[in-house]
Amino acid sequence: MDQPEDECQVGGEHHGKQDDEDAVARQEEFKKSIEAKIALRQSNLNPERPDSGFLRTLDSSIKRNTAVIKKLKQINEEQRESLMDDLRSVNLSKFVSEAVTAICDAKLRSSDIQAAVQICSLLHQRYQEFSSSLVQGLLKVFFPGKSGDDSEADRNLRAMKKRSSLKLLLELFFVGVTEDSGIFVNIIKDLTSVDHLKDRDATQTNLSLLASFARQGRTFLGLPQSGQELLEEFFKGLHITVDQKKIFKKSLCAYYEAAAGLLLSEHSSLRQMEHENAKILNAKGELSDENASSYEKLRKSYDHLYRGVSALAEALDMELPVLPDDGHTTRVTTGEDTLSPGSGKDSSVLEAMWDDEDTRAFYESLPDLRYIIVAQLYQQ
Repeated sequence: MDQPEDECQVGGEHHGKQDDEDAVARQEEFKKSIEAKIALRQSNLNPERPDSGFLRTLDSSIKRNTAVIKKLKQINEEQRESLMDDLRSVNLSKFVSEAVTAICDAKLRSSDIQAAVQICSLLHQRYQEFSSSLVQGLLKVFFPGKSGDDSEADRNLRAMKKRSSLKLLLELFFVGVTEDSGIFVNIIKDLTSVDHLKDRDATQTNLSLLASFARQGRTFLGLPQSGQELLEEFFKGLHITVDQKKIFKKSLCAYYEAAAGLLLSEHSSLRQMEHENAKILNAKGELSDENASSYEKLRKSYDHLYRGVSALAEALDMELPVLPDDGHTTRVTTGEDTLSPGSGKDSSVLEAMWDDEDTRAFYESLPDLRYIIVAQLYQQ
């Protein structure tokens, strides 16, 4: 009778042991990755660049260099080793600016960032002018100058480019390809300008970028790390002044407070609209297309803002503001939420319209009058 319990106990011990082993393996992998970054930073801070005589022994042909530069536009983890072998075999001395342009134009995914860091480190260790040109090239996406009315696709592409460029710049700073922490001061000052809050697209993009920066660069804000001693030691070697940390934290916290204030204001507007819509639904049974469209637009705007503010609050170790609930209004959902795609129907539904199930049944569970009338006729 006790055997199943014993088996469960043994199974639990096995899983517990496996979890411990997995945790140790992850810890070891993390340690190796940090040690590799420390070694890479040392190589980047003290590069032993080859002389011109050695570079002349490599392939300097336009055809070969053009082919390699073309590959730089498609950096990814899968092709990292082969691309680095190609870069070691050519002399890019006369094509550094072209290489920089190709890297800046590359559409990097998050999973490609470390591959890009390795490739940029190799080029930095070979060509003295590479790193400064690369940093200036990556910064252009943040300060493009005045632009006209862009399409939504263009805005989305630019937002994605900012995200990957910021991640790459941070990693390049961490491994010593650039030591100028001042470049991030300018980026953060621009992203945290409250003027951007007037533009909802810019607000969504900036909240996402700032949350990403705060997660990846907690050391810039003076925020505690994850408790890893090796990680603490790694970040101590970075050149970030106390004044810069104050600027970063003050800028991000001030922007968060402003965004949180906007969230509260929009929450109030949404609740007011829901209250008005509830009155209309109770009186007429449905919303006009105009009212439904206005509500859906405001609700989506609020939901996006809420997610952005929540992400930034979490990254900054801050609490979300308390959103008041008057307890009387209920959320209205449109047909997009309640109907399956392609149904072709458009309706407005008030969630929790009825006070209780009995009231709901009274109005919705209507008897079939055909059977009642027929039964009464037979009784007569």
